[in-house]
This record gives sequence, structure tokens and C-alpha cells, in this order.
Amino acid sequence: MDILASDYAILIVDDVPTNVMLVQAILKKQGYTLYTADNGPKALDICETKLPNLVLLDIMMPGMDGYEVLKRLKDNPKTNHIPVIIMSALSDMQSIVKGYQLGAIEYVTKPFQREELLKRVAHRYELFCIKRIKNELEETIESRDKLYSVIAHDLRSPLGSLKMMNNAICMMVDKEKVGEEVYEMIQMMNKTSEEIFLLLDNLLKWAKNRLNKQNIFKQLTDINSIIDSTVEIYIPMAAQKGITIVPQDLNKELNGMIDIDMLKTIIRNLVSNAIKFSKSGGSITIRTRQDGNFIEVSVKDSGVGIKKEDQEKLLQPNTHFTTYGTSNEKGSGLGLMLCKDFVELHGGKLWFESEPGKGTTFFFTIALTGNNSDKN
Repeated sequence: MDILASDYAILIVDDVPTNVMLVQAILKKQGYTLYTADNGPKALDICETKLPNLVLLDIMMPGMDGYEVLKRLKDNPKTNHIPVIIMSALSDMQSIVKGYQLGAIEYVTKPFQREELLKRVAHRYELFCIKRIKNELEETIESRDKLYSVIAHDLRSPLGSLKMMNNAICMMVDKEKVGEEVYEMIQMMNKTSEEIFLLLDNLLKWAKNRLNKQNIFKQLTDINSIIDSTVEIYIPMAAQKGITIVPQDLNKELNGMIDIDMLKTIIRNLVSNAIKFSKSGGSITIRTRQDGNFIEVSVKDSGVGIKKEDQEKLLQPNTHFTTYGTSNEKGSGLGLMLCKDFVELHGGKLWFESEPGKGTTFFFTIALTGNNSDKN
């Protein structure tokens, strides 16, 4: 990200050769790239073809004066972003105000001091460098997010197939026939594949969110049935850790306009976290209830709870921190931020209540009605 002074191009516009030579002499030592023009039409042509980063513009020129040059620069979409500093012997307030009204960023009256010119130009150069670095960082971040998205997308399908096969094996295997050691290994393999799939799925959707390519497609669906079927997948994983999952009131039909995949992602993350931070012998309760035009869902665990110092920053953006579950499972907070984004896309909110040592309850609401929309 090295930026050289030669990357910064300045156009000096003045019909008096000695004035141009003076400005050139002052700025040349700084290493800037310098262009010159002795009339308005030539200045406009250089601005359109060379796109300098700064224009130092005289006002009193024959034919086309500096005001007209400035007006045309600002009327042209190709050049209206170029900052212009007026350098003129006109020092009356009316002339200065007119320059600013036409779009000049600064107004320097002649004769000017060498240090004054250097500092004004240096300030614009610093802003140019900051903007260049910002743009390069944004491009780097976008490229990284695209890479994450491609990798996650390519891995998601085969890993999803592996996860389903593991689930099927776990349901078919007979513990008495394979032995306790092999059975535990199969259970661990199933748990690990579930965790990896969830992490990869979160990564893919997070990357799409960052790239503004996460579409939302709402359709009329029985919300309780989606939650119930998603929770059911985690019952064997919870049982392996000695935890009971208790769905309540999920047998009642509750229709709403939702994005099914997003709802599944929210439930998967909240239930997975509840298992992660619950101890053996604990329980997880999932409830739904209708509150006007909203459905409220709660996922309550009897686990370790959240430390007071972590509660305020848990759902804040850009505050991901590593946490560990009761069996040393590792978490980053990425899933919760994804849940928050998806809940808000449904016109709802996500919050929690927690007491260290006594467990945590996550709540979220989703508007029951809504139109199909895309986040492009």
C-alpha cells in the first residue's frame, strides 16, 4: 500500500509564465507530478484526459476565466470530483465567495507565502493518501469475503452429504453389536460433522451478507413445523452430552411469511450454542408464542450463563470473541451476529437474559406478515 508523492498529480493553471514557474519550483521538490496550462480550454482538456488529483487555478485569464473553468469542471461528471484551489490576486469578499459557490475547496490570494502553499497542498495530498488506503483496504476485504464465499460454497454440498450420512448411521447403528468404543466414535463423528457444517454454513452466509448478496425469500409457512424439524436434528447430539431438549407448543400450527433457510439458520445456531454451554444432566426448552403480528421464539438452557463483562458486548458488531463450551467446544460469536442480521431482516429483534451459573435464554421475534424482498 505504499503511496508515492509522484502518484499525486497537480495541474497548475495560470496565463502568466513566471507564476507557473514559481509554483512549479515550490512543488517540484516535494515529488508531485505536475501539469501546466496557460488557458481555460487547455486546462479543461488536461483535466478530462489526465484526471489530476488537484487543480491550482488562477481567475484572471483572457478568453475563458477561472470561474468559467471551475463551473465547467463541476458540471462535468468525469471531473467534478477533482478538488480545486483558487489562487488569485482578487481578494475582495465577493470574488472569494463566488469561488466557493462554484465549488472551490480553498481560496488563496496572491501574493502567497511559500509555506502556505506547501501546507495547503500537503493537506490535500494527505486526504488523497487516506482515501487511497481506505479504497485498497475495502478492495482487500471484499476479495477476502469473496474467497470465503467461494470456499464455503464449494465445501458446503459435500460436507452436507457427509453430515446426512453420519446422521443416518447414528440412527441405524446398534450399540450392542458394534461395541461401546466404536459407538462413541460414531457419535463423536456425527457431532463433529454437525459442528463443521454449521460453521461452514455460517461462514458462507456471513460472507454473502458482507457482499450484500444474501437474498431473502419469504413465503407463507408453518413456523412451528420448521422449528420442530430443525430442533429434532440436535436431539441425538444433545443426548450424547446428557442433555434433554424439550420443545413446547411446537405442535400448534403457526403460519407466517418467513425465509425458511434463514429461520433454520437462526434455530441451528441458538440450539447449538445452548448445547455447547450446558452441562450433562441439563435441559434446553424451546417455546414459541404469538404476540400480535409477531411470533416470539425462546431457547432456554440451564447452562453456565454468560459472564457480566461479556453480556454487553455479545451482540455488538465487530466484537467477536472466542468462547469455550462446557466440553471445551470453541465458539467465535459469528453465529449470533448472523442470527441478529437474519432476525432484523424479518422485522424482528434478538435479545437474551442470562445469569452466570443459572443459564441463558435467547429470545427473538419475527413479523408474521411481510412481502417477498431481496437484499441486493
